[in-house]
Amino acid sequence: MIAQKLAGQVGVMFLLMAIGVFIRKKGIVSVESARQFSNFALFIITPALLVNVFQRDFHPEMAASIALSALLVAVFHLLAALLTRPLFPHRGDGDDRSAVARLGAISSNCGFMGIPLMTAAMGEDSMIFAAIYIGIFNIYIWSHGVMLLRRDGRIRWKEILLSPGVLGASLGVLLYLLQIRLPGLLLDTLGFLSGMNTPLPMVITGVLIADLAVGETLRDLRLYFTAFVRLVGLPLVMLGLMLLAGVPGWFDGAPTVVLAMVISVSCPVAISTVMMPTRFGGDAQYGAKLVALSTLLSIFTIPAVASLAQWAMSRGNF
Repeated sequence: MIAQKLAGQVGVMFLLMAIGVFIRKKGIVSVESARQFSNFALFIITPALLVNVFQRDFHPEMAASIALSALLVAVFHLLAALLTRPLFPHRGDGDDRSAVARLGAISSNCGFMGIPLMTAAMGEDSMIFAAIYIGIFNIYIWSHGVMLLRRDGRIRWKEILLSPGVLGASLGVLLYLLQIRLPGLLLDTLGFLSGMNTPLPMVITGVLIADLAVGETLRDLRLYFTAFVRLVGLPLVMLGLMLLAGVPGWFDGAPTVVLAMVISVSCPVAISTVMMPTRFGGDAQYGAKLVALSTLLSIFTIPAVASLAQWAMSRGNF
């Protein structure tokens, strides 16, 4: 059942990308316009979504689930950064692709795809786990992710703390813990902006990949390797660790957190793999190829990995 729900939702998002390809091919939207709208999604829609998701009543059980989710997301990104280092070695000053490939292997499209996938499979309450993932992912992408592209080894804390995802998640969590409710007018505005979280970015993604050479993309075996690590390798490693640690049995809500985590880490390469190289250096076109191929393959891999996780938890003695 969960496989059908996820496959259907991924199919919808792929059609949204196809609309983006169509309007780019017809000259309705330019690549530059798509990049501007991408910044709008990053700096306005994402923070609005994160604040909106946390506008809910405080419950100790949910607080425990949120804490566990944050721990698992942090562990995943640390683990992924370590495991991908030997898989994508830097090959010299002229090599822009290894850093982009490694960034793509680690970076999940957790926000634009993860939220609708979780909502379809697990209900609206699961959106809060996607919000936690987005906040911690932003810490990763603006620290280690930027370091990969700049190759200077420096962490710029100001960029991290002022990144849209971190600001939005921090404000959302603060309002949640203090149980501060926003006025209805503002909350409705955030709700409308949040509703744009999936359709706009997926159409933008379609515009950005519309000019790719399809045959060249499908023949590049390195792209398939990176997509495999992103869609199958890292999700299975994380699932295995959670099962070995007995995480589904830690408390009543833990299985839901584990399934949400599996869906989040199984999403295709994030659109950040196109936008960050454009800003900080790197082969953005290669990043676009990774986004396109991994999104196509995710129609099959996300339902399979999520179903495996659900089956494993049902068979385990947790």
